[in-house]
Amino acid sequence: MIDLQVPWRTCRFASLDLETTGKDVENDRIIEVGIVIFEHGEVVERFQRLVNPGITIPEDVVKLTGITNEDVAGAPPLEEILGDIRRSIQGIPLLAYNHEFDLSVLTSEFRRLGDTFEVPPCMDPFPFVWEYLRVAKLTSDAKLGTAAAYFQIPLDAAHRADHDAEAAARVMFKLPTKATLPDRLGDLLSMQRVLMQKVSEHFNRFRRNQNAAPRANVLGQSEVVIELGAAYIYGDETDPIRALFQRIPDVRDRR
Repeated sequence: MIDLQVPWRTCRFASLDLETTGKDVENDRIIEVGIVIFEHGEVVERFQRLVNPGITIPEDVVKLTGITNEDVAGAPPLEEILGDIRRSIQGIPLLAYNHEFDLSVLTSEFRRLGDTFEVPPCMDPFPFVWEYLRVAKLTSDAKLGTAAAYFQIPLDAAHRADHDAEAAARVMFKLPTKATLPDRLGDLLSMQRVLMQKVSEHFNRFRRNQNAAPRANVLGQSEVVIELGAAYIYGDETDPIRALFQRIPDVRDRR
């Protein structure tokens, strides 16, 4: 059982990121897994694997990630590395940016392969970035790349799983320079849930305004992209508001 009384800054945790064939957590597939283990704020282990998804990677995902169908043709299918993934994250907290997307995908993939994945406590910089950078008008949005740039964290290979995983953790470590965060993991997760509720309420208000006066409150496409922040995964969704609200229940901590 994971001890929620430990200080999150120094505890051993696994920062996780997945690249996938799309945004459908039930039907899309993982094409890359990145896990970076931190302890006392430093990287102590790194796990990165390309995965053969068994389906074609769409061209827009190829452009975003740089991962081609040729790259994954000789990679192992996910079932061959499930044990490695489990060993990398077993018994320690996780961290992931917009964590419910990654954890929902991973849970779905485990289930598809006849296995189970018990979701551990998971830190998520996204709601903190939203509250203390975007709402504070220090950044224009709450995307990982924007937060990394603000804190001058290198992210030369954005949308590659291990690079995104490391950058997300380093953003988390930088956030106490902009906000007073609790020391204990459990307290941090409680604060995270409160902030994520505020994010959800923001989009609930936006949706009500859209329904009440659609012409007066319609945003331009560029504004919608900013508002969706980290929940807006690829930037090419034809109906981003619908996509966001399908996902809102999934971006809350499910412990």
